[in-house]
Amino acid sequence: MLVVGGGVYGLTIAYDAAQRGLAVALIDRDDFGSGSSFNHLRTIHGGLRYLQTLDVSRARESIRERRTLARVAPHAVRPLPFVLPLQRSLLRGPTAMRAAFLLDRVIAWDRNRGVAPSRRVPAGRVVSREAAARRFPHAQAEGLAGAAIWHDYVTLEADRLTLAWALAAHAHGALLANHVEAIAPLGDRLRVAGVRAVDTLSGRTIEIGARLVVNAAGASIDRLLDPLGIPTAMPLLKAMNLVTRRSAGDEALGGRAGSGRHLFSVPWRGRALFGTWESPTPCRPGETTVAEADVASFIDEINQAFPGVALTLDDVTLVHRGAVPAIVGADGRTALDGRELIRDHASVGVEGIVSVAGTKYTTARAVAERVTDRVLVKLRRSPTPCRTAETPLPGSQVADPVRALADASGDCRVASDELAHLVASYGSDYDQVLAIADRHPPWRARLADEAPVIGAELVWAVRREMAMTLNDAVIRRTPLGALGHPGDEAARRAANIVGAELGWSEERKARARDELLAFYAIGGQKTSKAVNT
Repeated sequence: MLVVGGGVYGLTIAYDAAQRGLAVALIDRDDFGSGSSFNHLRTIHGGLRYLQTLDVSRARESIRERRTLARVAPHAVRPLPFVLPLQRSLLRGPTAMRAAFLLDRVIAWDRNRGVAPSRRVPAGRVVSREAAARRFPHAQAEGLAGAAIWHDYVTLEADRLTLAWALAAHAHGALLANHVEAIAPLGDRLRVAGVRAVDTLSGRTIEIGARLVVNAAGASIDRLLDPLGIPTAMPLLKAMNLVTRRSAGDEALGGRAGSGRHLFSVPWRGRALFGTWESPTPCRPGETTVAEADVASFIDEINQAFPGVALTLDDVTLVHRGAVPAIVGADGRTALDGRELIRDHASVGVEGIVSVAGTKYTTARAVAERVTDRVLVKLRRSPTPCRTAETPLPGSQVADPVRALADASGDCRVASDELAHLVASYGSDYDQVLAIADRHPPWRARLADEAPVIGAELVWAVRREMAMTLNDAVIRRTPLGALGHPGDEAARRAANIVGAELGWSEERKARARDELLAFYAIGGQKTSKAVNT
């Protein structure tokens, strides 16, 4: 089986299929997790929103998958309180939220089963207007009637959690290649037998044969299907989240913009992350950029939802933007599609290719399980149980991350915040990263004041995690550039380390620094694609 697309959907499918005994390869035209999976609010949701429409089955799945992530990757998530100011309203007021929390208690009765004590999620509750104003003075608004408080997870090392699925797939025998783009299907209009691909770094063209191709290319899903005459014609919306330089508190705060959209300010690495904005009309396939005017419009909505913020364009350090699957209602209005698409194109006479698309990071593993079940049937393989919900991801061999950090606290080789970052990033494997620094002490040095990243992590990223570009190492393998450009000096140090490992010339290092700088441009640059959580 060949998987085209290395976002969280493609990676979890590759992992599940490899774990169940299939021969699996995966390619991505950029880097693993560089598209939609890069852009989300760094939160893992338990499906509370679905209770507004009494969609119990989807809420239940979100609860189960939130718990699964806390069990298979406890070092990657931690509970975070969410606060939503409530107005006097029949459907959105305190009474409605109390009913929702009551239902949530019933269907989420096992939300903490098998979860480490430090990762357990308390039940939600509604507090009075007085209590809300006292505890959350920044949440005060005209007509405030109280506040809803619940907990979900935030993942500080979000991109490393995505990468963990790639590492898990590789550990079970899958062959993965980043920076390899599928450019055309092999075979004919009746049967797909693989893809023709190009190595985007070397320009070399290759052919990859497969009995089955899983097309998990996100917003580019129709690129492989158009030559076959079977495009999904899936509507797309532009979406956006903003990383800012504003400081944040200890809870995520919700607010309602004039458009009616609920926005959240999420504390992440001490900064406020705002999201998610969606375009009011569909966009074209491949339209993954937003104009500065779009960012300004989003900022206006943020300031409506959070009157005391007074956010400006200068406060924005990174814009996550791109295209996400959408649905068009009977009234012609376009909205984010919260359900996944799984389409076996044999239904229209083309064998050998199955397409998968979705927007929810939290439930990607469950989608992968359903896809792999269908793949086994198509390939006439014996049914094999899925084990991805019980098997710890690489680095997750810890019973409780808080205890693991306490046990590691005596390690004086790095500063305390660097040690906490290493444990959160690499879990039980953090000591292997430090072992690299032990062999070359200069790699123990911090690369930038704002990010607790040491040089040994970049070396590890190249040697062990397939970082092929400076952006791979700085933006996704480490959080050196997660909050914004790390600065010219940090970029120079990082390019020297990565370049030495990859044999780059001085000219290539300079070009890599330019590519890193271009990533952070607000208008007109292709960056990441957005995803709902």
